[in-house]
Amino acid sequence: MQAPAEQDLFAPAAHSAALDPASTIVQGSRGTGKSFWAGVLGDDALREAAAKAYPRLGLERLRVQFGYTGLPGPEGIDKEKLDDCIPSGATVDEARTFWWATLLRAIERANGKPSRSIKEYYREAANVEGREDIITGFARKLTVRGETLLVVYDALDTLASSWSRRRVLTLALLEFVWAMRAWRAIRPKLFLRPDQLEDEALKFVELPKLRTGAVRLSWSGADLYALLFARLSVGPAEPAFKRLLKSLGLPWASHDQILSRRWLLAYDEESQKELMAALAGPYMAPGPNGHKKGYTYDWPLKHLGDAFDEVTPRSFLNLAIGAARYGPPPTDRVITPEGIRHGLRAASQMRVDQLRDEFLWIKGVLAPLAGLLLPREEEEVFDVWRKAGTVEMAVVDAKRKGYLPPFPEKTIASERELYVALERIGVMFRRVDDRLDMPDLFRVAARLLKKGGTAPL
Repeated sequence: MQAPAEQDLFAPAAHSAALDPASTIVQGSRGTGKSFWAGVLGDDALREAAAKAYPRLGLERLRVQFGYTGLPGPEGIDKEKLDDCIPSGATVDEARTFWWATLLRAIERANGKPSRSIKEYYREAANVEGREDIITGFARKLTVRGETLLVVYDALDTLASSWSRRRVLTLALLEFVWAMRAWRAIRPKLFLRPDQLEDEALKFVELPKLRTGAVRLSWSGADLYALLFARLSVGPAEPAFKRLLKSLGLPWASHDQILSRRWLLAYDEESQKELMAALAGPYMAPGPNGHKKGYTYDWPLKHLGDAFDEVTPRSFLNLAIGAARYGPPPTDRVITPEGIRHGLRAASQMRVDQLRDEFLWIKGVLAPLAGLLLPREEEEVFDVWRKAGTVEMAVVDAKRKGYLPPFPEKTIASERELYVALERIGVMFRRVDDRLDMPDLFRVAARLLKKGGTAPL
């Protein structure tokens, strides 16, 4: 697992629950920070730094190992190793044994022993009494020392390339997690995409409790601006940024103060708005009526949200970078409103590219909609897909290339179900008047039109 640099560590108050060892499941869309926090937990120095931000969590008393990383190599556990253990068509019981095997591996690594083949651990895990003796013995040692072993599972969207197999593996993992309640000194932590946890086909009597207890990685507007300003306070921009703050009468802060949220700009929206106005001007247009086009502080937050109104830090920072690189700024500003609009185009392109890493069918589905003016009646959208043969191509391409298609098994592939798939991942939504629409975050890169909206790429 690749850990971030310590200077990139930023800790919103709302993310405390995500790092809490007592929180077993952390949900988050791509770009919200799942792998970031998994990397922080797995790195001793970063975990020590995070303990300053969240002193009540007892992070300094944790010992951390990874149960699944999605990464190859001798240290990683990925889909190839998983497939080598669990045959195609395996039962939930067989899959559950694999997750117990990852725990035995984590215990052995925590004891300072080199890892063996995951197949060896799988054979040991199949012996229920034997594995429980190992787990109980290690848990007792941890309790005596006042320590906790946290076993982190990340990149869980890489488990399988078919819906049926993903469901078997996910269900087995959740059942394993529920059973782990028997050992309080050893805790699993799962970083999951919301659509994977909320899959209605998962059937497990305790699943509602796990879903209720899951925490969601979310970013408020104040958190996103605090992150941006924290990044400006280090690196090449630091001297100029420091001078700007002084000219506005706003405080400077050390990295430790920023990390522990003892910086006015980490939480005070009025101070953030004042600073953003100094960087970009207050409004998205000049003149006495410029406010009608929106405030420069609010505009990125309104246009970077997905269909669930979630804005990710990756998209937000990408917009800021795109804005800074756009043309020469005026002498009294750092970025311009037009630069911010250009930044949205850059962020949109990046987000759609990222979506393709998760959902390989996404670009083929969005491409036929290019040039369509939104919002639109659903049948008009469906008709575009129908004429382009989009549904058929999505099914064929997924089968030929071996990736997870947009349509779950036992679902009849159709244009309506294709919309449901896009709705499920926050790419499209239905307005109150029943017309279909798409957030600007995806619409711009997908080259769809919207009256009064930012022009596509």
